[in-house]
Amino acid sequence: MKTNPAGEELRWTDSSCPCSAKWAFKNCLLINNHVPLAAHIFTFETESGHFEPMRRQWFPERCNEVWLSSSLSPLSGHRFRIEGTTHLLLLGMDPFIVMVQGHWKSAAFSEYWCLCEEIIPTLIGFLLQSQYFLISTMILFKQWLVSLILLFSYWESVCCHLFAQ
Repeated sequence: MKTNPAGEELRWTDSSCPCSAKWAFKNCLLINNHVPLAAHIFTFETESGHFEPMRRQWFPERCNEVWLSSSLSPLSGHRFRIEGTTHLLLLGMDPFIVMVQGHWKSAAFSEYWCLCEEIIPTLIGFLLQSQYFLISTMILFKQWLVSLILLFSYWESVCCHLFAQ
């Protein structure tokens, strides 16, 4: 287990979907509002009434218990990263950003993508929308710039006319 005496910086992307890290964090604080303030940030009350910090191995084990009770397949810890990557890609996030945010050292993470038949069209659609947005923004900027130039030209002619007299 990696720990840092000075603490760690936590960064997340708010995808605004039901499984958003922001929503999950707020929910964790809400349902564990009775945990002592001096406790670890991800401390929760156990069935025996004690307070325990969430441990790396405990989380996937608990998730797998829930999934198995619902007749779903269990996942390994590494599989969580793969599924998280797939989820972000399906939301249309740029693969390079996913790679950097996930601390992937190379593009090898693309070998783990699940649902490629859905990811590729999503990324193509996102790129087309981004391209359309960029072109639209450039057109609006050009129109604004032209109107600004016309305004300056008008004021310049007015000023020249006033000072010429």
